[in-house]
Amino acid sequence: MSAQPRLLLPLLFSGLFLSAALSAQDSKPALMSRTGGGSSWADLKELQQAAAKGNPKAEAALGEMLLRGDGITRDEARGVTLLEKAARAGHSGAAFRIGMLLADGEAGVAKDPARSLDYFRAAAAGGEAEAFFNLGAAYAGGRGARRNLGEALAWLSLARERGAGGDTESRLRAQLKSNPTTLATADRRAKEIAAELKAKMVVDLLPPPAPLDRVFDPLKPKL
Repeated sequence: MSAQPRLLLPLLFSGLFLSAALSAQDSKPALMSRTGGGSSWADLKELQQAAAKGNPKAEAALGEMLLRGDGITRDEARGVTLLEKAARAGHSGAAFRIGMLLADGEAGVAKDPARSLDYFRAAAAGGEAEAFFNLGAAYAGGRGARRNLGEALAWLSLARERGAGGDTESRLRAQLKSNPTTLATADRRAKEIAAELKAKMVVDLLPPPAPLDRVFDPLKPKL
């Protein structure tokens, strides 16, 4: 039985990501993650001042530091708040990071795979290559969405074009070689997705604001 693509985990502000891997033991994808961004501040104080002024990049950077306790007292709740604020301001890396927290259920964030995909889509609209990969892996493994190999291959193809996922896309394509209809559908969907995202901004694809410490139910009325 062929293993499914394994979705991946992050390096702090490096702009790098771990290469995709296939595991014979894993029947579901694991997630690819990176924190993205970068620092252009002289020191922590300057970063904090920039974040206090509402600089989304500074908020994202400080939020990640607080999550990890990297050079600062760890404060996951504040870190998540800053990352969510940065995402709502259009920072694609912050949207990606919130998506990872939702996917894994970490740092006080409720595990909500379906909602994580909305954040990954928003991050993809902002150009985050790993977001394309995670969406493809989610569809491949049925995590947060119904399993759909055509849709999975479409997202993985776009991830490969952006340098993410290693040979995952080509391996899934090889597995589907006996199903030309699915391959054709995937190639068509890849073009459609690229066109759709080109017309969108990060904030256009984020889910409605809602507490991150519980699973989001779009049908439940707000209290």
